[in-house]
Amino acid sequence: MTKDDLIADFKSLGITCGDIMFIRADLGAVIGAGRVPNFANTFIDALSSVVGEEGTIIALSSTKCSLWPNKKTPFKVDTLTYAGALPQKMLKLPGSKRSRHPTCSFVAIGKSAEFLTTDHGPDSPAYEPLRKIIELGGKMVLVGCVYSNPGFTTAHLAEFDLGMTKKLIFPSIFSCYYENADGEVKLFRRRDPGLCSNSYSKFYSYYTTAGILRSGLVGNAYSILVPAKEAYSIEKQILRNDSKFNICSNPACFVCNAWRWDRIYRMPIFIITRVIKKYFKNKQNVSF
Repeated sequence: MTKDDLIADFKSLGITCGDIMFIRADLGAVIGAGRVPNFANTFIDALSSVVGEEGTIIALSSTKCSLWPNKKTPFKVDTLTYAGALPQKMLKLPGSKRSRHPTCSFVAIGKSAEFLTTDHGPDSPAYEPLRKIIELGGKMVLVGCVYSNPGFTTAHLAEFDLGMTKKLIFPSIFSCYYENADGEVKLFRRRDPGLCSNSYSKFYSYYTTAGILRSGLVGNAYSILVPAKEAYSIEKQILRNDSKFNICSNPACFVCNAWRWDRIYRMPIFIITRVIKKYFKNKQNVSF
């Protein structure tokens, strides 16, 4: 799989010169099997060649929060991300820009990188850079994670704009420390975490009906692309009409069965499910 192969696949999917591309990707799925040294570089080079000097690539570079954050390891601009090999590689590129939100930072390279990431810090809503992507007429693409990590992040922005994050029970219990511009270490409490995204594949049929979804292969990875503005409009309308649309079917899902005020009645079932699951897991680990 060469850079030219990836360029052809990106163009076939609908990516063009000058695009603002918000991307989530499973690079292992693109390769198909095994590991290829420096493949992330090849992938980024190919995508950069397609969007050109007028385009921009942006991705999530999220970091974790917890019930008991560690003050000795505050979020900094060079903190590792758990969001995958692609954003991790982007963070190391010369000229890349990263927003300063302690848990939901974005990393970008290209012409609009600074515009997309500036002013996104501890006092900002978590998914605010997506509003700028919408403003610039950007596109969103999922590469190899269409069902394993479903949906587009604009749905989280729609949840926030509709006030749905208020359905979460005491979201600020999860926190982390961060280092501000003056080098001071401060506590950050997450006010607007996104709700469960495991059900976001249900949006796909609506994108298709609206005629905005394009699909194809990038390497060996099934991939889909939508324009951010149109996708956000669809997601917001659906969630406005049905506030429980984004509830997944997994009885062991903490967010959908124990962390929402409108689902708190399911908490006993959730606890019983988790206890039973843990019991059988422990039983399987017992050796004779």
